[in-house]
Amino acid sequence: MANTHNVTIITQDNESVAFQCRSDEDVISAAVRQDIYLMSSCREGGCATCKGFCAEGEYVMGKFSSQALPNNEEEAGEVLLCRCYPTTDIEVEVPYTYERISFSAEGLTFEAEVVELSQISINVVKFQLRRVGDDKTVKFASGQFYDIEIPGTSTTRSYSPANTSNKQGDLEFLIRIVDGGLFSEYLKKVAKVGHRINLKGPSGVFGLKENGFTPRYFVAGGTGLAPILSMVRYMKEWDEPQKCVIYFGVNTEAEIFHLDELDQLAAEMPTLELRNCVWKCSDDWHCEKGSVVDILRRDLQETGVKPDLYLCGPPGMVDATFAVCAEAGIPKERIYLEKFLPSGS
Repeated sequence: MANTHNVTIITQDNESVAFQCRSDEDVISAAVRQDIYLMSSCREGGCATCKGFCAEGEYVMGKFSSQALPNNEEEAGEVLLCRCYPTTDIEVEVPYTYERISFSAEGLTFEAEVVELSQISINVVKFQLRRVGDDKTVKFASGQFYDIEIPGTSTTRSYSPANTSNKQGDLEFLIRIVDGGLFSEYLKKVAKVGHRINLKGPSGVFGLKENGFTPRYFVAGGTGLAPILSMVRYMKEWDEPQKCVIYFGVNTEAEIFHLDELDQLAAEMPTLELRNCVWKCSDDWHCEKGSVVDILRRDLQETGVKPDLYLCGPPGMVDATFAVCAEAGIPKERIYLEKFLPSGS
């Protein structure tokens, strides 16, 4: 017979929520059973959305991806709540505010219509949706993501919008096409303008942090540009004064996209600089030649600036960029990141 333990979640703004959890269920499932919706996504130990720090109590961890929770973080007391099974009462600190917790499933799911489906590079599709219904408002923190359901299945994939919250119901997703990928196959063979699709969210803790007038550097690999673009667009809408630099990197020139959109944004934001980087480029490439990691290292060494860093892209790029920041003496507390992890990790 399973024992029952008390779980207390402490949010970033020092609020708390408490509930009970059986020893044979994970913390996320226990919360959902009691209509408490903490930040989570894959619920398979693969995405790190539900990561927190266990400040008190004992627990057992189920199977999870080492990319989502590296060994050193696990040893330090970090947990993935979707894989955390309490064996005593526990207290967990989470890196988001109380307002990010929902207490009803209502409003978490909604339907949207496909309004644009266009190829914008050799391997990226712009997937534009508009919420249907009387209330079209989409409200999310720039950097968060939505789970999008493949029609006719219960399978979802997580993507971050490139736009910002709005009352028109618009959601702009930049999606990389992967051979054999379930969502990629849907986009290539099934999706059409006018089709309806279900979404759940928003979720995720990646987003802008307040740190005075400290410059913000954004490093994006491929479609990692989407949440970065949303954050910078938010800064423009609210006239935030920090200097910001976008380091946008792809492997080849055929993979680059949204250059016009970035140029327009830079023209409208005196505080924004662009570093459009292609690793394997021709001599004719007119922007930065090399990887985002190399170009960022060069800038940090030449200027000595210690900005806040926002990283989004493949794990290899994120890890290499994190190492460059460490070399430059940027405290890890000022490096905010989101890795693309394999589906079903």
